[in-house]
Amino acid sequence: MNRSQTNHLLTSVVSTVTTPLYVYTIPEQQIIYINPAVSNLVGYTLEEIQQMGTRLIDTVIDPQDRSRIAEHHLQLAQAQEGTTLEVEYRLRQRSGTWCWLCSRDTVFARNGQGNVCQIVGSAQDITRWKERLEWFEHLLNTVSSHIYIYNFVDQCNVYANKDLADLLGYTQAELQAFGNRLLAHLMHPDDFAHVPSVQQRIAEAADGEVVQNEYRIRDKHGNWHWFQDRIVVFARNAQGQMTHYIGAVQDVTANKQAEEERAAWQQQVIEAQKSALYELSTPLIPIADNIVVMPLIGAIDSTRVQQVMETLLEGVSMYQATTVILDITGVQAVDTQVANAFVRAARAVKLLGAQVIVTGIQPQIAQTLVHLGVDLDGIIAQSTLQAGIAFALGQKRS
Repeated sequence: MNRSQTNHLLTSVVSTVTTPLYVYTIPEQQIIYINPAVSNLVGYTLEEIQQMGTRLIDTVIDPQDRSRIAEHHLQLAQAQEGTTLEVEYRLRQRSGTWCWLCSRDTVFARNGQGNVCQIVGSAQDITRWKERLEWFEHLLNTVSSHIYIYNFVDQCNVYANKDLADLLGYTQAELQAFGNRLLAHLMHPDDFAHVPSVQQRIAEAADGEVVQNEYRIRDKHGNWHWFQDRIVVFARNAQGQMTHYIGAVQDVTANKQAEEERAAWQQQVIEAQKSALYELSTPLIPIADNIVVMPLIGAIDSTRVQQVMETLLEGVSMYQATTVILDITGVQAVDTQVANAFVRAARAVKLLGAQVIVTGIQPQIAQTLVHLGVDLDGIIAQSTLQAGIAFALGQKRS
């Protein structure tokens, strides 16, 4: 292969590779060669870049990064053969979009005096990595003040910030001193049993992917805290396996207590419903200011539907209700007449200024309503009585 063929082969190879490559002259501060991958990345052709001349850096590089580029070129001018130097900077693409690049440069040619005159480099778009880093910093600084880093290999905590230590009543040194006994000592046994499966999810997660977990932790005084944890991979080994993960925890104990109180309240409603059923064939139960529940159980015929309508209308007026929850969990079947009667009752309630929420529609009833073409416009449906109560309370608070 002669010199011309060799040059042609090298040019073809460089033009084909997908890594952006370029040659830059330090004295003239100009790009004299780019492969197609560079044009694809920045959107400029070689001719357009050369037309910028010495204005190249001032034209496309972020002002905050220009001094870093100048220092980088100064270091390259003094570099030994084979030395590769990196620099990160922001570049404005021809479309006007800013991207983060990482350039890896090395000496390409020297002049007669041995001074570096040309460098060859490759560029990598690291925009997504920078965005992930910014997100990570945001996570540390704003999402939660309770931060920890956990060694997955040694199964021990390696860092907990002061806010987290203070919350648990320990010093940072005391938390770290637990070693691989930390989770077994502090975590609720029921939640500790799920640690292997949670850690497996973290190990299989992609970089930047958030794994969420909830568990109970006991503080130094014996009090239990519910933690909501957002976890991401923090470090990997040379084989790409996760070695450390970092978590940002939020104390959601108050929320959990509110959920338990709401569940207890729902149970009270159910118990009240059972008691009332002995006295009322169609009970109407007030559960909060302006919110009433009518639970229906058993067979529903046209006579009972009429009673439902009368009780609903009288109850809305008596309790000045703005929301009526009609729970039909205990109703196993309806026919066309009953279904349409329910709709009429709901519309009559709406005329009094109240909203109707239907809960507990069984699958077979849902199929019947669809098959019959019953018009449910304006009626809100929730899967369970609990969901209906939560929805009604949520609307009340808003």
